[in-house]
Amino acid sequence: MVAFRAGNDAVYEVVSPLGEPVTESMSMAPRLNTLEGKTICEIWNGGFRGDESFPLIERMLRERYPTVKFIPYSEFPLATVASFHPEKKQETLEALRAKIKEKGCDAVITGNGC
Repeated sequence: MVAFRAGNDAVYEVVSPLGEPVTESMSMAPRLNTLEGKTICEIWNGGFRGDESFPLIERMLRERYPTVKFIPYSEFPLATVASFHPEKKQETLEALRAKIKEKGCDAVITGNGC
């Protein structure tokens, strides 16, 4: 379980869906005031119909924030559960961090579906 501290000092306890022990505490980035003019990057794990749901999410966000820019999941490494196996986790995270930085992401959508 990990404790996340939000900008308002609220603490949220989260259990890792990967089933690995998590003991560190980390702060969340401050919430963006708006998505207008921001770059949103999509990261997909190959799961629940992301190829269908990401375009729907994009369409709905563009209606509300016309100048938002999207970098599609196809431009990022696939972040599957297997890619977070302890032997590959660090490499996966480093590849994702580098690509997020390279693409100039202001926000990332990392999950959707049910």
